[in-house]
Amino acid sequence: MDIIMDGPRGHQQTSKVVFGKAISSYETLLYLVLVDPSQKHGFCSRADFSKEPAFSWMNTLSEEVKGAIKRTRIMFCNGYGFDDLSPDVIVSAVENAVEVGTSVFFDPEPRRKSLLSGTAEEQKALRHLLRMSDVLILTADEVESLTGIANPILEGHELLKKGNRAKWVVVKMGSKGSILITKSDITCAPAFKVKIIDTVGYGDSFVAAIAFGFIHDIPLVITLAFANVVGAAAVVGCGAGWNVATLKKVVELIETPDLNEDDKFWNELLGDHLN
Repeated sequence: MDIIMDGPRGHQQTSKVVFGKAISSYETLLYLVLVDPSQKHGFCSRADFSKEPAFSWMNTLSEEVKGAIKRTRIMFCNGYGFDDLSPDVIVSAVENAVEVGTSVFFDPEPRRKSLLSGTAEEQKALRHLLRMSDVLILTADEVESLTGIANPILEGHELLKKGNRAKWVVVKMGSKGSILITKSDITCAPAFKVKIIDTVGYGDSFVAAIAFGFIHDIPLVITLAFANVVGAAAVVGCGAGWNVATLKKVVELIETPDLNEDDKFWNELLGDHLN
C-alpha cells in the first residue's frame, strides 16, 4: 500500500507500508518492465506464476500499520496490491482507512482483467474497493469493462451511483486527455503533446497530481490539467522512481503548452451533457 502524508516543510511524501513488520525485513517483489517499440509497457514478476500473493502469510493489520493509516491523508491502492497481499488483508486496510477518516484512492489498471475473472475473494475485494473508495482512477476501457457502458461519462456516473463514498471518478482518455466526473460536474482537460520516451511511471505520476489537488481542494479543472502535465512530464524521460516528472520539466510544459485540443472529439463525447 502507498501512504501519502505530509512530509518536511509541508511537502507530500509517499511511504510504502507492509502489513506486519518493517518492509526491510522481507523480500519485496522484483518486477521486470517489458517495453515494446511503441513505448507501451507491461510488468512481470513471480506473482504472475503463483496462485498466492507474495505475503500470503499476512492475515491481520498490526497496530503499527493501523497507526500509519490513521496518520495519513490518502491510502492509494492499485491492482498490484493483489500481488503482495491477500484480498482479505486489502479489504481490512480499506475498512480501517474508512473508519479513521483516511481517503482511499483506487486504480485497478495493472490487474483489472485478472481481478474481474479472479477468485471469488478477489472479485469481492474489487467490488469493495470500487464501492468504498473516495476517488477512482481508470482508463476508458477499464470503466467500460466494469460497467458495460461505452460512454465514459455515463460510466463515471454509474460508478458514482454505486459507490458509498465515491466523490470523484477520473477517466484517462489516452492521447485525448482526461475527464473528472463528480455527482454535479463534468470536467475535461486535453492532453499535452510530447515525444514519448517511456510510459513507465505515467500512471503513478498522474495519480500523485490528482491526490495533490484533492488534498489541497484545488479547483477541478486545474487539478485535472495539472495531472495531465505531470503525466506528460513523466513520459519524456526513461525509467520510473526518481526519474519521473521533474519540477523543471513540468514548469517547462506549462509555460510552453502544446495541447491536443480536439474540439470535435470533446463536443461529440459531451453531447447532451453540455446542456
